Amino acid sequence: MNIFSKCICYFLRLPAEFKGMTFGKNSFIGPGYDFLFVNLSNVTVKDHVMIGKQAWIQTVDNGKISIGSGTHIGRDVVLSARKHIAIGNNCLLSYRVSILDHDHNLNSSASSPMQSGVTKGLAITIGNNCFIGANVCITKGVTLGDHCVVGINSVVAKSFPDNSVIAGNPAKRIKSTDD
Repeated sequence: MNIFSKCICYFLRLPAEFKGMTFGKNSFIGPGYDFLFVNLSNVTVKDHVMIGKQAWIQTVDNGKISIGSGTHIGRDVVLSARKHIAIGNNCLLSYRVSILDHDHNLNSSASSPMQSGVTKGLAITIGNNCFIGANVCITKGVTLGDHCVVGINSVVAKSFPDNSVIAGNPAKRIKSTDD
């Protein structure tokens, strides 16, 4: 990475660092990210991570987000943690991926859905060397093993072991990456 690129990376991540987000060396966050009123002190980004434009990164209550070294995250990604979202090393998340470790409460006694609050978080873990396709949604409590591939437009609502190729709504194991 040349000196000009390092300067651009440094200035783009300053607002996130001001909110408490920690970055490893040569890590980058694209312009237009959205966390204006959010405390990011529980967000850790390791070395050589790229986060694309328009990312929405949020921790609710004491939620934590950790992103492993060498991971690339596409544009328009949503990461929202009430418990913990852990993304392994050398992962690739395509654009418009949503990873939320909690849901919105369905409370009929609230006067509006906005006043219902959110459910208890259940940790999400994505192993090392995983590829998550475009428009994928990963829900609370999911663990993906190492070397998993998730097809576009999938909704992942349960856990899968290492080397799984999964797709669909709801996502199902199609085959192994070893096949």
